[in-house]
Amino acid sequence: MHDHRTSMTAEPSPPLLMPRVLLIEDNAAVAETIRRFLERSGMRTAWAPTGARGMELKKSFSPDVVLVDLELPDTNGVSLIGWLSQEQDCGIIVVSGRAEETERVVGLELGADDYIAKPVQMREMVARIRAVHRRTHGRGPARAARPSSVHQVGPFRIDLQRRSVTDAEDRPVVLTGAEFAALQTLVEAIGEPVSRERLSEAALRRPWRPEDRSIDQLIFSLRRKLADDDRGQRLIQSVRGAGYVLVSDPGPACADG
Repeated sequence: MHDHRTSMTAEPSPPLLMPRVLLIEDNAAVAETIRRFLERSGMRTAWAPTGARGMELKKSFSPDVVLVDLELPDTNGVSLIGWLSQEQDCGIIVVSGRAEETERVVGLELGADDYIAKPVQMREMVARIRAVHRRTHGRGPARAARPSSVHQVGPFRIDLQRRSVTDAEDRPVVLTGAEFAALQTLVEAIGEPVSRERLSEAALRRPWRPEDRSIDQLIFSLRRKLADDDRGQRLIQSVRGAGYVLVSDPGPACADG
């Protein structure tokens, strides 16, 4: 088990080692190259090919840093920077092929924390992401309101920071990386349905397709590991047409699929 030795005040380094990075980039090949490098560097990533999808993932993924391309097919990148800046809960880095000084100045004036010109130097990008995360971590009302990383759900204690789950007798529940990513997504939206698309992006890092049963199989596995047979409860419930929901006070299990 990893010992992250987290501290809420005096030791900022552990959470800064693994920032959550949202990449808003319409070029799939460029995005894949960047994501792979960032994930090898210990960061958790999500990718949006459009501004609209980026705004959705901003809410569901809760990134620490957002990388924004100015040239998007559906959204003015400058407007997107303005919207992100108003949220006040994440760092913003412009990543663009436009190297003109005016573009750089406009982006920074609208609230971006840094500007990286393409072609991207990967090691420099990682360093800048970490630097922006250090500067912006904990700022703004939205981030200050982020709930505790520890959640009690039924008989289980889920620690999102330490990536651990223990049962009522403090025994560890062993989850795969994909299972924990799916569980974390459900915990962060507790009481609200989470679509298979969102779960697929978070846990499997790929778009969901209607014929793909991988998420249903993942949830089935989670349900077995988070079973509470004594009280006959089901913590993860199906919501027809909407996906799955994690409930903190579940009723008796039913045949909901």
